[in-house]
Amino acid sequence: MSKVLMISSNTFVYPYPVYPLGMAVVSFALSEQGHNVFQFDYSVHENPDEELKKTIREFSPDYVGLSIRNIDDVDSLGGELEVLNTERHIIEVVKGETDVPVIAGGSAFSIMPEEIIAYIKADYGVVGSGEEQFNSLIGDLDKGKSCPKITTACLMQSQSGKSGSPLWDKDLVDFYMGKSAMLNLQTKRGCPYNCAYCVYPSLEGRTFRYRDHDAIISDIKRAKDLYGVDSFFFTDSVFNDPEGRYIELAEKIIAADLNIRWAGYFRPKGVGEEEFKILKKSGLYAVEVGSDAGCDETLRRMGKGFTFDDIIDFYNGCNKEGIAGAYFFIFGGPGETEATVREGVENMRKLKDGVIFVYSGIRVLPGTSLHKIALEEGVLSPDDPMLEPVYYFSPGIDVDEMNRVLEEDAKHNRRYIFPPEKGKNMIDAMHTFGYKGLLWNELLAISGRSKRRKRK
Repeated sequence: MSKVLMISSNTFVYPYPVYPLGMAVVSFALSEQGHNVFQFDYSVHENPDEELKKTIREFSPDYVGLSIRNIDDVDSLGGELEVLNTERHIIEVVKGETDVPVIAGGSAFSIMPEEIIAYIKADYGVVGSGEEQFNSLIGDLDKGKSCPKITTACLMQSQSGKSGSPLWDKDLVDFYMGKSAMLNLQTKRGCPYNCAYCVYPSLEGRTFRYRDHDAIISDIKRAKDLYGVDSFFFTDSVFNDPEGRYIELAEKIIAADLNIRWAGYFRPKGVGEEEFKILKKSGLYAVEVGSDAGCDETLRRMGKGFTFDDIIDFYNGCNKEGIAGAYFFIFGGPGETEATVREGVENMRKLKDGVIFVYSGIRVLPGTSLHKIALEEGVLSPDDPMLEPVYYFSPGIDVDEMNRVLEEDAKHNRRYIFPPEKGKNMIDAMHTFGYKGLLWNELLAISGRSKRRKRK
């Protein structure tokens, strides 16, 4: 069997550092096949280049896997960001120490594999779910077979037993528990919805593919028993599936008496009063909601499949059970006008007890319906490179005026995060004072204490 060095290249820490789950899941699959795996996280070391060189010399890998989670930070108002230069640099460091094959993968790589592999100069790449394909690729390379530079993994039809479990590393667990105070788990892959900007369906499939619930419970117990972890974030594209499997999982968590707290991504539709009670009892304490647009017209044009009344109903349900909520909005998308901006701002004010994250413009990614719209409207031409961020803004708006309106509304509201740089500064300050976890959740607590002092 081979020695495989797995490297997570993600260095993003906003709004909180995220455990490299993709690397951990592929590492588990490799170890199950008998490979000797060492996991290296580029973000946890003060001098990562020297630590990486040392690791390569001591571990002497036969293969190096590079997990790429992000292309950029999808912030049109941010400064120049050259994320893939980190990956390119990592490969240069690796190649300076060894000539073994470097195999790239991960969600970001799978979006634009040809462009990324050419830019970062990896030897091979795996598109899609990498557990089986990574094993197959290094098996073929071990046998001296000629392999294509990029291989596409079959979309996983099902996951059961141990499939999809992460290989946690104690040093990494300790680091992320110290920073974000939680571990990540995924209960299913895929997404059946049609949001205009989203790549999840093309990356993971257009139907939900569920992990076995007993395997998830086993993962949670393993994290508690081995590392003392009792806080989790479920990273599914949407946790609350319309079939209700998410409630079945919540009931299993309750029945297993796990006593955990957890958060996840939710779609603001289809969760009723009884479901909220079950979720709360299972340990749900916070939700991140893909609201995405501020009024019914822009929600429709974004392909969301719900209305702003649905968002309000979901918000009210969370409040009734004491579940904290962060609501994410994007302004400037298809159908946006001066009138819809004003309506959206008024609508967001109704979410007075939630944290509101607002973004200006939508990062265009290939294979999405937004990409098609951008081509039709001349925002992009078919030959335009897309590694450098391109943002879509509706031709019906003045972007500077829209941003002015959004910033003015956010100016005196701690819970209203715009521009994104405001949130980064606040998060940095909270880190300085020792806060950890979701952090936006702490903004609600701070805001609540401030309100109580004012009433006194």
